[in-house]
Amino acid sequence: MERPGRWPLTEAMNPVTTLTATTALASAAAGGLFYGFSTFVMRGLDRTGPVAAITAMRGINAEANANPAFLLFFLGSAVLAMAVGVVALFQLNRPGGWLLLAGAIVGVLPLVVTMLFNVPMNNHLDGVDLADAATEWQTYLSTWTAWNHVRTGSGLLAGALLLAGLRYR
Repeated sequence: MERPGRWPLTEAMNPVTTLTATTALASAAAGGLFYGFSTFVMRGLDRTGPVAAITAMRGINAEANANPAFLLFFLGSAVLAMAVGVVALFQLNRPGGWLLLAGAIVGVLPLVVTMLFNVPMNNHLDGVDLADAATEWQTYLSTWTAWNHVRTGSGLLAGALLLAGLRYR
């Protein structure tokens, strides 16, 4: 006899549960990475002065774009979220189905925000004349960090929604 409110992670992991748990972990980990940038990396860069901050951020961006492990993790979490979303569409009538779909949608937001806002800002930063560093850095810092807060929140929320969806499956 099944107990109401069972916790599926303590049972044999089926493919959907494994996919969803992995996606929740990846989404929350991405949210944690973004949280680190929002709370201390960007502030630390700001303490170095505009020219040094821009130079360092250019280096960080170049490394992020060239690092296969980071790209696999970052893009992979969005692809996993899309896969969970497809599965969730066929399970909306099951307990937790809507939570899984919501988590999947929110789990794609960090990639969307990155591509629509953060990457264009990073590309602009690459072309900034360092003579204009003070003005450019302050604009970049405030706007980039605000969008990074969105990535942070959506990554963490996606993880929570996906785990909640699993809880009620």
